[in-house]
Amino acid sequence: MHHPYLATWRKIAAAVLAAGLITTTAACGTNGNPSPGANVGTQAAGTGSIDGGGALLKVFMPSTSNVYLAAASQSIKDEAKSLNYTVNIVENNWDQTEQDQQVQEWLATGERAAAVLMWPAGAAAATNSIRLLSAQAPVIQFNNLVTPEASKYVKAYAGVSDTGIGKEAALNALAAVEKLKAEAVKFHGPDGKPNVVEIRFTAGYAAGDDREKAFAEATPGAFNVLAVEPTPTVDAQGGFKAASQVIPRFLGQGIDIVYAHSNDVANGVVQALEQNGLKPGKDVILITGTSSGDMTNLRSGKIWSATLQSPVIEGALVVRTAAQYIATGQVQPGEVTIESSSNKPELKVEAPHTATYMMNPQVTAENNASFDIWGLSFDKLMGK
Repeated sequence: MHHPYLATWRKIAAAVLAAGLITTTAACGTNGNPSPGANVGTQAAGTGSIDGGGALLKVFMPSTSNVYLAAASQSIKDEAKSLNYTVNIVENNWDQTEQDQQVQEWLATGERAAAVLMWPAGAAAATNSIRLLSAQAPVIQFNNLVTPEASKYVKAYAGVSDTGIGKEAALNALAAVEKLKAEAVKFHGPDGKPNVVEIRFTAGYAAGDDREKAFAEATPGAFNVLAVEPTPTVDAQGGFKAASQVIPRFLGQGIDIVYAHSNDVANGVVQALEQNGLKPGKDVILITGTSSGDMTNLRSGKIWSATLQSPVIEGALVVRTAAQYIATGQVQPGEVTIESSSNKPELKVEAPHTATYMMNPQVTAENNASFDIWGLSFDKLMGK
């Protein structure tokens, strides 16, 4: 299943690409290839090489005080160094207004970049900054899916798919139900359906919307959903507060499954379940999205499963996508999800796709110690 507005984005991207091919001819030098570091926002031919030649990748992203972003930031630096790019990262405190100001201050310096890597603080309000940046350099967006308004200014997207995570969590929940049925476990919902409580990300947070919708679409009619409760914050404390409000209301009906949008949030849910006399992993199956936060509860089996979202893969992926765009000046239409290979794929001089998503395999107490993606263990994939 694809995100609904990406189909529209693909159509727009094709039109933008066609326009870019026209405007670039005049922008190129006599050899058709701009120098590394030149403004390649309108190029079409590309440099022909994934070697950056020391050119600058300018990065705008939220604060690395968050452990996930810290790991993604380091991965960006490592991957850029391996491809001979220079990186300069500007952080904001999860504040789109602050990021907008940072963008304008950088543009005023007149500095040139081979590409801009953009993690919008608030994607819905970031369109103007993305538009301004796109006039200086090609914009490669990551982590927040591209909005329809910003789509004509973004060359390509690389990173997490919240839709993919929601779908994977749904498949994990369905597999858990089948396993328990085989063990003769009876569920509490009407017609024997499992009763489900969903602890979703904060209301209005686009990632939460995508994960909620994808989970529902991948489990049509399979569950009796008792409640969808948003967290006040997207961490364990927020998960505890949300679960503490909703779990007591449904104790009498019986709760079979809790779907939390991240492992971090689920850690708070574990505490709330136990305070209400339930045993997570035995009385209640806890299925989670992102594999972030303390893994103690997952490794002990209190959390049934999480879904891999590696900041190390995401950081590398956005740099590799930028390098491929700079090399070719083009984008292939369509979306791809990269495979969970044990070897890091060779980076070739070929156009990136409109959207390239990370892999989202299941993480459990049984398999987390045996992870081997791009030669990295689970802990290394999480930047630990």
